[in-house]
Amino acid sequence: MLCTAALWGAMDLTLTGAHGAVSDIGTHAAPAAVDTARAAYYLADADRVAAESMLSGTVRLGGPGQRYQDDLKTAHQALEQAAEHDATGTAGSGQLQAVEGLLVEYTSLVEQAHANAGQGVLGAAYLTYASGLLHTPGDGILTRIEQLRQAERQVAAERGRSVWLAPGVLFGVLAPAVVALALLVGTQRFLRRHFKRRLSPALLAGSVLLVGLAGWGLGQSLHADRAFGSATAALDRLSASWQARSLAAQAAASDSLALVQDDPAAPFASDFTGYATKLADPLPDPAARPAGHAGPPQFHGILADLLRAGSAPTNPATPAEQDAAGRALDSFQRFTAADARLQQQAAQHSPDAAVTAVGTGSTQLGGTGAALDGDLSSLAALTQQRLAGAQTAARAELGLDVGLPVLCAGIAALCLAGLWPRIDEYRAAR
Repeated sequence: MLCTAALWGAMDLTLTGAHGAVSDIGTHAAPAAVDTARAAYYLADADRVAAESMLSGTVRLGGPGQRYQDDLKTAHQALEQAAEHDATGTAGSGQLQAVEGLLVEYTSLVEQAHANAGQGVLGAAYLTYASGLLHTPGDGILTRIEQLRQAERQVAAERGRSVWLAPGVLFGVLAPAVVALALLVGTQRFLRRHFKRRLSPALLAGSVLLVGLAGWGLGQSLHADRAFGSATAALDRLSASWQARSLAAQAAASDSLALVQDDPAAPFASDFTGYATKLADPLPDPAARPAGHAGPPQFHGILADLLRAGSAPTNPATPAEQDAAGRALDSFQRFTAADARLQQQAAQHSPDAAVTAVGTGSTQLGGTGAALDGDLSSLAALTQQRLAGAQTAARAELGLDVGLPVLCAGIAALCLAGLWPRIDEYRAAR
């Protein structure tokens, strides 16, 4: 009975600790990592829209447009949610405050750029300064947000190594069950030798319940471990999907900003390749047909990682996720092909370059970029659903929260039922 009580206490303590660790990750570090990735995308997209509106001339009619305002609003909301979920402490809070301060300066510069859109190079200069605040390596807004995302992900990884989630804890929990089972078997042998009772039905039933309870606990632990691993994989893929969307937006913005800055006496200067190669390196041949996702990717980068997720040895991507990643690769190839055409037009200072940059056709940068963003958005939505499902599964106790006290009480009662008659028999014999 003491071993049964110890088993009850150990399993209850472990369930509570594991549930708390998983819930802490699911309500703080993991959401904060996703919130920061979302904020980075919407800011990058706002910058793209600001550059394209300046390039197309629509800024003179009504500013950068509703899409720009919606992007900024959503980015601010994502940053507020990241502050609520932040698991990094004062360092994360300070970084978020710095980002908010820089965003005020960024929006002010964009407004100045739009106000001076018809003033020659002045509007382009303001827009360049604004974009620099966003993209400057080291201390730019997007760099700061990415540093915070990595810090949140690191916290999630550290809490995932909680002692309550360690495999060794399971053996410590099952130790009382093993001892209790050994005592029950020993008791059966004692009764057979001294009371000529070959088998005690009550003790046998108690042993069966004990083995069942231990198996139930083992199954719940393995289930939680698998679900937690699936949630971790989904979190990384979800963050990668948002990062891919952000990089694609930054690549398109780089082309548009370079066209806004266009100087006939200078070569076309866009950092499209720098952003695009983070998605796929080397870049696909612009003249080649889209390759889809037949076979393993022959390149490196975020898109390659998303494609390889389907053949991962543990927690592989679902067929729907894999299909979405394949469509994104096809769209990315068309996106880079559109950029190659734009680069040729811009090198000749052709006015067609601006049309290619903002055009929505299937061979223009604006259209192919929108298609790529849509495919990556679909992938992010699928991965978000999987993450939510895995987090719910990791918190599930499979009924053990109710079954544990009931079975432990049943085991104790059966032990008493099996031993009490023998105790009375022993007393009577004396």
